[in-house]
Amino acid sequence: MSNRGNDVKHSLVRSISILMVAAWPIAAQQFPVARDGGPPPAEIRVDHEILVDNQRLQYIFLDLLHDTGLRGGFVEMAKCSNLPKGRLKIKQGVTVKQAMNALVAANPGYQWELRDNVVNLMPRGAAPLLHTRIAKFQKDATDREIGAILQDVLNLPEVKRHVASLGLKPGISGIGLWGGEEHPIPKKPVPVHVDLENVSLQDAFNEILLASPKGAWIYHESDCNGEKTFSVEALTDY
Repeated sequence: MSNRGNDVKHSLVRSISILMVAAWPIAAQQFPVARDGGPPPAEIRVDHEILVDNQRLQYIFLDLLHDTGLRGGFVEMAKCSNLPKGRLKIKQGVTVKQAMNALVAANPGYQWELRDNVVNLMPRGAAPLLHTRIAKFQKDATDREIGAILQDVLNLPEVKRHVASLGLKPGISGIGLWGGEEHPIPKKPVPVHVDLENVSLQDAFNEILLASPKGAWIYHESDCNGEKTFSVEALTDY
């Protein structure tokens, strides 16, 4: 396994765990997903090799995106505590497209796509909650208030109704810790105008990440002894 893959599981991160119903607004303030004058998102190069087997798929995915400048979204479906694991072997310098194609080839139950310049990895045909339609939501805030914005959207009636109809209950996030600066330099808050209208929950997740220079969302759903739980976690730095 790459050294980076070992380090990321044990380093500190500023993360936001959302244990209620899930929906994220669209952020009008957007940061570039690729370097100025650089290649299209899918053609950005992965700057390190990854050689892993029987590793938690979530960590493999985030390791792949590390230092690419791209945001990510991952859907994790589990039976009780049996978290999905996978494998990946890529060389340094392959493109994100090549790396993601290799990832789903090695883990055929998954598919990937680039939605709104955010790389999404998810099981095929899973997580109907992500299809929830958000009618309308607007708010002015900063990139440091993502948690508060999320909480407001989580209470939208259409989201609550869909959660109830699916028989889901809030669960405990299981992502652990992800790598970031241990002693980050304080950054000035960036104004964000949130304007969400008639979008799916998945697309809302993707768009909200554009309010931060980097980030990832993790949707976790578990079916254990007949009890279905879910959680959503946002990493604003990794």
